[in-house]
Amino acid sequence: MNSSQVKLIIIISIFILPFFISYNMLDDYSPGKEYSTTNYGELIDPMVNIKNTVIKSNSDDESLPNGKWLLIYYINSPCDKDCMNNIYLMRQVNTALGKDMDRLKRLLVSNEVLTEDMETNIVQLYPYIILIKNKPNNIHVLIKGITKNKNSLFLVDPLGNVILRYDDNFNGKKLLKDIKKLFKLSRVG
Repeated sequence: MNSSQVKLIIIISIFILPFFISYNMLDDYSPGKEYSTTNYGELIDPMVNIKNTVIKSNSDDESLPNGKWLLIYYINSPCDKDCMNNIYLMRQVNTALGKDMDRLKRLLVSNEVLTEDMETNIVQLYPYIILIKNKPNNIHVLIKGITKNKNSLFLVDPLGNVILRYDDNFNGKKLLKDIKKLFKLSRVG
């Protein structure tokens, strides 16, 4: 082979090689393929949006999410000791965010009627939690559709998209890692 033939093969391979590589990579991104993720919560699919949902809370009528990230704990059964531990854990996760703790609001949405003692206890122990009780709110309908009839914790972005769901027995450290990662990557809220 002379030098002109080698040059011709190199020039042709420069144009053909990218097509060959992209064709082989195409198999990695085929539809229906399961992709690995680094989040600990379950991704909500299809996406649910709660933007501009007017709710009646323990303090006032307000529209959610008001440009903040939301951590919504949905209770579909009477609030017992585990429920109170989860509410406490939500506060601890919020406190662990440090300087970013103002970017996150905590909501407690109760599908069951809370006793007066339980409601007073929650409001006294956790004054910054927004308590949404009973069923007259639109948020109950939206959240109940994705809870699988269980107590669940949801992470909502500042645009109102419910993005992650955690089971009732969630791990606070893993939740904190997910929130910190989203805060770092997010340019809103």
